[in-house]
Amino acid sequence: MQIFNRPQIIKEAADASMTPKKIAKGRKPGLPLILELLMIFVCFIVGAFWQSFVLGILQLPLKAAFESNDVIVDVMGIPVLDFDLLTGLLGTGAMTLFILGFMRLFQKRKARTAGYVKKNALKHYLIGLGLGAGMFALSIGICLLTGSISIKLAPSINIPIWIAIFLGYMIQGNEEELMCRGFMMVSISRRQHVVVGLLINSLAFGLLHIWNPNVSALAIINIALFGIVMSLMFLKTGNIWMVSALHTAWNFVQGDVFGVLVSGGAPGETVLNTTSDMSKALINGGDFGLEGGLAVTIVLVLTIAVLVMVKPVKEEQTA
Repeated sequence: MQIFNRPQIIKEAADASMTPKKIAKGRKPGLPLILELLMIFVCFIVGAFWQSFVLGILQLPLKAAFESNDVIVDVMGIPVLDFDLLTGLLGTGAMTLFILGFMRLFQKRKARTAGYVKKNALKHYLIGLGLGAGMFALSIGICLLTGSISIKLAPSINIPIWIAIFLGYMIQGNEEELMCRGFMMVSISRRQHVVVGLLINSLAFGLLHIWNPNVSALAIINIALFGIVMSLMFLKTGNIWMVSALHTAWNFVQGDVFGVLVSGGAPGETVLNTTSDMSKALINGGDFGLEGGLAVTIVLVLTIAVLVMVKPVKEEQTA
């Protein structure tokens, strides 16, 4: 049973880094691990500044409108909270473009080597949406069985904004998967074993959330476990579509279907309102949301166990 397969896209990324000079000297693809990590860190820092700049431009008209008129309570029917959430999600698209540009310019990698494989893209994306929704619904089910949450119907919902937020999560989910799986894990795995790339990117993914509101040690562990789930799925499928969709559905369903805090952040428009029993925060995650509780831990560990047993997609299916 092949647990940690090396998809064709990683081999292509490795080949892209091999210049005639490197080949003549018998050097390995990619960079030594320390230099690879330094390169990734610098890329993320520069990309974060670029993303903040673009986000500022997106939010500028709204902020100017509110500062000039205290009577305004929304812009084009969009409440402040939802507009900030939406522009924040859309702003992640700037990081996506930055990373793809960096890969092409400095690593000589095509977008395909980050998982943007054309064949079966829609099929994998739809499967990912279903898996993400199902996994989080299972976490909700565990909380309901333990009596740690209660759920009721939200009084109202702005459907256009609800849909817009979903589209925003599509961009954000893809950006985070590109950052950690398509870029970081593939870059490291050009020279190192894929296990090294898997563990480093998953740990980094968890630590990226360390400044989130009301974060806890269990929350960071759960988010790192989520990173392992995404990494295994990426390696098994050889493309980014399923993991991007799963990430999107996971965030959207928890925040905008069940009304749960998303990694400590307030949800936007929601179909349901979920109230957590703070005396059972170990299960439901308390003020961080379900991602900080044991219900999600159980679901993620079970998912990892299943993925370990699943056979990789055949190479010709990722062509």
